[in-house]
Amino acid sequence: MPIRFRTAWRPILLSVAIFAVNVYVCRELFSIEFLDNLSSNDGAFISLARFYQQHGTGHGWFPWFNAGMPIENAYQPLLPTMAALTGIVTSWPIGRAFHFILGLFYCCGPVALFWFAWEWSESLSIAVIAGLAYSLTSPAELFIPILRIPFKGQWGALRLHNLIYYAEDPHNVALTLLPLALLFLHRAITRRNAASIIASIVCSASVVLTNAFGGVDLAIGGLCMVLALNRGLSVLIPIGIAAYLWASPWLPPTLIDHMRHDQWGARGDFNSGTRAVLSVIAVLAVFAFIWFGSRRLKSTLERFSMLFAFWICIIPLGFFLFNLTLVPQGSRYQLEMEMALCLWFACLCAHIPWRAAVLAVVLIAGTWQTVLYRQYAKTLIHPIDISQTVEYKVDHWMDRNFPGQRTMISGDPEYLYNIFSNNPQMIGGHEPTAPNWEQLVAVYTIYTGTGAGDRDAEYSLLWLTAFGNQAIYVPGEKSREHYHAIAHPHKFDGLLPVLWHEEDDTIFAVPQRTASLAHAIPAQSVVARAPLNGLDVDPIRPYVAALNDPTLPLADFSWRGTSEATIRSQMKRGEVLSIQVNYAPGWRATAAGREVPVRSDALGMLVVESHCDGPCEVLLKYGPTREAWICRILSTLVTLAWIAIVAWKPVRDRLKTTPA
Repeated sequence: MPIRFRTAWRPILLSVAIFAVNVYVCRELFSIEFLDNLSSNDGAFISLARFYQQHGTGHGWFPWFNAGMPIENAYQPLLPTMAALTGIVTSWPIGRAFHFILGLFYCCGPVALFWFAWEWSESLSIAVIAGLAYSLTSPAELFIPILRIPFKGQWGALRLHNLIYYAEDPHNVALTLLPLALLFLHRAITRRNAASIIASIVCSASVVLTNAFGGVDLAIGGLCMVLALNRGLSVLIPIGIAAYLWASPWLPPTLIDHMRHDQWGARGDFNSGTRAVLSVIAVLAVFAFIWFGSRRLKSTLERFSMLFAFWICIIPLGFFLFNLTLVPQGSRYQLEMEMALCLWFACLCAHIPWRAAVLAVVLIAGTWQTVLYRQYAKTLIHPIDISQTVEYKVDHWMDRNFPGQRTMISGDPEYLYNIFSNNPQMIGGHEPTAPNWEQLVAVYTIYTGTGAGDRDAEYSLLWLTAFGNQAIYVPGEKSREHYHAIAHPHKFDGLLPVLWHEEDDTIFAVPQRTASLAHAIPAQSVVARAPLNGLDVDPIRPYVAALNDPTLPLADFSWRGTSEATIRSQMKRGEVLSIQVNYAPGWRATAAGREVPVRSDALGMLVVESHCDGPCEVLLKYGPTREAWICRILSTLVTLAWIAIVAWKPVRDRLKTTPA
């Protein structure tokens, strides 16, 4: 072949080969609709994709999960949005479209790492070793024995296992986008041209809009790159700011603050105690030593790989081996550890003479690993007839018998429910970003009955009624449902009417005066004090009594889309409308053409002071807050700045060539 042809096509052909190896391993993922692993929260992400497919990505209210929330609280939008678009274009079922995107990004992850290493080092051997190692090895299993999966121990496919078994779906997509974001950041620092800067902003924002872990990875990677190059901070900071401003409508400051408060794991945070502070000081000291030592290395990529691997590895190693939590949910950075160690290993291999021999060994070992990975994938990725599962039977029955009504579906059927139904539910989604703490308290109390003793059913019924549930699904001890989330499944026996029972699964009715989520009640019956815990039910007793009071007028509640609702009732002065939907600052209400006050009760739900006396119709609408408008304006300004930067260069060139 001509040298020019080989130079241009060899990296492309090699990256295609790496992609093909990964496709060979997980090819069933591209066509599967439902995985035979219903205990993961895979269904929650598919439900989000279905919502975007039906309603688009405009910012609004998401009524399906956790008694309702702003859509940005549901989860970062990029993965479900791509799945929704794929479903629209192909007309595939949304589950198949979602898993196709998942498989595509899984296979592209090693390819992205290949191009990052090739772009920086211009060494095909480093790039190939990094891409193949990331495809076919799991170094995290070598250092952390607890991560080893039963299939082949430390040689098992941990990245694939976490993707399928634990549904680390957005996390895997973020790790595919991460090398691309770092690649364009490197270009932006070294070349400082408009195209690289814009691409870096877009890719960085995409990582953040996929998964919160990716945002942490990106911050660590960017700082390590600046330290490795000994320059670039003046580029990194503006790119980081611009990327956040562009993504800010989906990740406003209030949501970040909410995540900051709610993301720490059970082992505490790095501020907890003298030991933790000393440990952090020790980690920083070791990092400083590595940084000064790495300055002797000629290869800036090798410097970067050392610094990046140190930070990315110390997070899961500290969590699993030293009981040290440096960042929220430090146990989940094992996937980043895989990527960082594979890149570092590839850089170390560059120092070994006879690279052709090294590559030959890698290819032989890779062939053996490919066979092992393929064997494991066949045991891990296989479809299920969803109609024969208890999850489908429960969800389908609820959807058919409670149209438009809220129910509490416990265990893994909650994740799948909104794949089949548009009905709201008490739980069902990503709890760390659920906006209403009292709703989570209610779910915990119903599930566990902790401290309730023989009053467990009484307390549970009060919470179910307060949040407007018309029914509850309870799996028994012999149920095929995975979690058996309700610790005392017989507590409702003889107390609540049985609506459906099959095998050891039961759906109980929750007696309510009305199926509506809106209620006209006296103002003094509104919950005025937040319960201290799930057993502190005295503040909600007057409220529940008012909900069941036959002398009070009924109120009709009907959704108009997802972000608007109409309430009609016959009200008296001194009465307010209690609406069993979570409060958020964006809610507004009008009655008879005039705006009326909307506030939160102590349970975190909506209260509308309609000031009606007689027939009353209230239009309830959720819209952007001042913070949301500011974020949208700033995001638009960043977009306009890109356009101006792209358009300015040809204009400037034309001005230079135009005769005076």
